[in-house]
Amino acid sequence: MGLVNDIEERLLGKERRLDSLIVKEREAVRFCSKSIKETHLGNFGEAEKLLGEAKRVLDVMERESSGLEKRMSHPNAEYAEGKLYLGIAKDGKMLTQAEVGVGDESYLDGLLDCMGELKRRMLDHLRRGERKEAENTFEFMERIFAEVGPLHFSGALMPELRRKQDVGRAQLEDARGKLIK
Repeated sequence: MGLVNDIEERLLGKERRLDSLIVKEREAVRFCSKSIKETHLGNFGEAEKLLGEAKRVLDVMERESSGLEKRMSHPNAEYAEGKLYLGIAKDGKMLTQAEVGVGDESYLDGLLDCMGELKRRMLDHLRRGERKEAENTFEFMERIFAEVGPLHFSGALMPELRRKQDVGRAQLEDARGKLIK
């Protein structure tokens, strides 16, 4: 009959683009994950280089994601987490959304995800007897949660926000307990 031939072709093209984006998404997330690992090790130059590679992949994804923009949310949040954590660890600075260069939802998700890395950093400082550094790191955790914890949006807009806020709250309270000991 031929009623759906054009539709099938368009959807097959969209499916091919989606398959390509999924591969690139994994690549970008791997770069971000490796960057966070290097930041924990104090290898800031390598961490920056890996974030640069992630950004290169994200830029390609951005150009190819027309009609598939939802695929950008997760890798952009991972990129935000890596940039935010590096900014704190390297320069003692909380980067703004403009400095990170991601959308609203990705920035908020990245902030909340960064709390886990900060908790790990705080515990590493405590383990080495670096109490002041541990307290400074904890202050970043408190600042993030004070800003993002009270936000409330529809799950349709930000499906992971509530869960990430709950995880962030638990991480903050656990970290506080470790500092008090």
